[in-house]
Amino acid sequence: MASNDFTLEFFSLRGKRAIVTGGNTGLGQAFALALAKGGADVFVPSLLDDDGVTGRLIEAGLSPDTAVAVVENASLQNRRRFHGTLADLPSLEARADLTGPVMTIIGDAVAGANFERSEPLAAHSHESAASVAAAEVEP
Repeated sequence: MASNDFTLEFFSLRGKRAIVTGGNTGLGQAFALALAKGGADVFVPSLLDDDGVTGRLIEAGLSPDTAVAVVENASLQNRRRFHGTLADLPSLEARADLTGPVMTIIGDAVAGANFERSEPLAAHSHESAASVAAAEVEP
């Protein structure tokens, strides 16, 4: 049986939470993908490098509209919070204003969260795209 054929549909993980350290590379990434595919809310403490994880999660069957929350410097006073969808997640890599490690939370645990003190991920990616386009037009 190929690893691509592996499925957790008989063993639903809906409502379960998993913290996967090293979830953006190697074996940790494989575990994070399998857990997310099984329906678990996956927490991935990592650096800002997406390393193609978002694309692999979508290929594994997660909707691009899956809720996502990101916390920068989670244990420090200067923590920052962001929210959006799985499709917005790669925009983190382009943000020059992020300096600390981030914790990424993917799944239903985010869906009902209070985002009053959180910045939308998509707003920054649209602003960045607009400023890049404007800079390309200027002589």
